[in-house]
Amino acid sequence: MIAFFIISGISTYFTISYFIKNEKTVVVPNLVGEDIIYVLELLTNFGLNTKVKGSEYSNDFAKNNIIFQDPKPGEVIKKGRDVRIIISKGTKTLAMPNLKGLNLQQARLIIDKNGLFEGNSAKTFHDTVKKDIIISQYPIPGNKIERGISPNLLISMGPRPCEFIMPDLGGLFLDEAVLTAEKNHLVINTIKTVYQQNKTANIVLNQDPQPGYYIQEKYLINLEVNRKTDPGKRNTDIGKQKNALFRYRLPAGYLKQHIRVELRAFNTTFILYDELMKPEKEIWVVVPAYTVSVIFLYKNDELIMSRIFD
Repeated sequence: MIAFFIISGISTYFTISYFIKNEKTVVVPNLVGEDIIYVLELLTNFGLNTKVKGSEYSNDFAKNNIIFQDPKPGEVIKKGRDVRIIISKGTKTLAMPNLKGLNLQQARLIIDKNGLFEGNSAKTFHDTVKKDIIISQYPIPGNKIERGISPNLLISMGPRPCEFIMPDLGGLFLDEAVLTAEKNHLVINTIKTVYQQNKTANIVLNQDPQPGYYIQEKYLINLEVNRKTDPGKRNTDIGKQKNALFRYRLPAGYLKQHIRVELRAFNTTFILYDELMKPEKEIWVVVPAYTVSVIFLYKNDELIMSRIFD
């Protein structure tokens, strides 16, 4: 019986030793100082798993390089085991990047790329720096800083808008009023039509803001224009209302003209044509019914015609 147990123990020992010796193992390579992409490919080829323990700042290793590994280089381990690594975040300090002259979106990309955070920002008008361009910064470019700080930015709002007195558009024909508004860099917001029998059709009856108000460029203005027909006499039978048709033929000649046709309806401006057109070419525009619509015709960027459809 004793001999049997001795023989069984020896047999078991040699069997286990055999399987251990024949199990697939690999020698851990040296990963320190290598780029993370290269390390991931290398460990995958060795049949090992990569476990990232974290990242740390390092003055000795470039960003995204390995600064620590476990197991150490040269150790023999089985395939399928984990290799733990720590990745460098680069140096703790760096030279403050120059953000001056960049737009805000570009500056934010550089701030994020360098491990910084966007700090306080202030905006001011500037005669020569375009809108959303960085005028100045703190810390100034080139200063030694630590990653994680928040640089402060001064951002341009562009040139200060010109302020002037709202012109009087009352009594002008619609196209004259639009020309006056465009010359003063104003924007027509809405055009409302009313009917006054004793007033000339297609002239401005009222405006908002009123004449004499202080306004800025790009200010939205609303116009009230006299329609040519009494709305009480219009045919209100929906089944008989039809879309109107606007037609314009370019005069004879030899040169193409830049034609732009705008339709203003439903409180929105639609650009229907905006291209070079040959002489004598005819433009047809279907104007929607059941709403007040205004057609503006520009030739070479100059308003030459306006027509109200109500």
